[in-house]
Amino acid sequence: MPRARLSVPVVMMLFVFLAAAAKDEKLDNLLVYGDGFAFSVKEPTGWRGDTEHAAKWGANILFYRPPESVDTPAAGIRVRVGKKTDENTAEDLAYDMKGYQKEYPDVAFRDFDAPHPAYAVYSKLFTVPGKFHEYVAYLNPGEGRPFLFSVSMNTARPATDQELEAFRSVLKSLNLLSGKGR
Repeated sequence: MPRARLSVPVVMMLFVFLAAAAKDEKLDNLLVYGDGFAFSVKEPTGWRGDTEHAAKWGANILFYRPPESVDTPAAGIRVRVGKKTDENTAEDLAYDMKGYQKEYPDVAFRDFDAPHPAYAVYSKLFTVPGKFHEYVAYLNPGEGRPFLFSVSMNTARPATDQELEAFRSVLKSLNLLSGKGR
């Protein structure tokens, strides 16, 4: 009789399940994987994680609040994994800010606190009056890890306390599970 082989994502999901079961915790982390990486992230209470439509938003996973549509959420939280070219994540954020200044000359940048328990975080609020508020955070999982996270939330108006709480909870829950070094 042939032996069944488990794929890497199935093994990872099994690992996450067993680890949570061992701690007697509720299984509430989602596993997202792509080309050479896998990460876990927690769905905020009242929000839905969607990987099927995330690419349309330039993300690996998109969070929105039902009954809102995945196509037009009032506040959509996007998580994207990208390859690092170096360890200067602050410079990556500064580069993106310059791009926004070219496209939106009246953009304003404000400091925005969005901590992670283990990763270095670089964050800003990008605001164009009357157009949008974009909360942006870049997370660097550390030296030797070839990927970084980009987390953003767009709103037409300043985010509510509940939206900011959801954004920060997504950010804090991110965990890069795999990513081969250079």
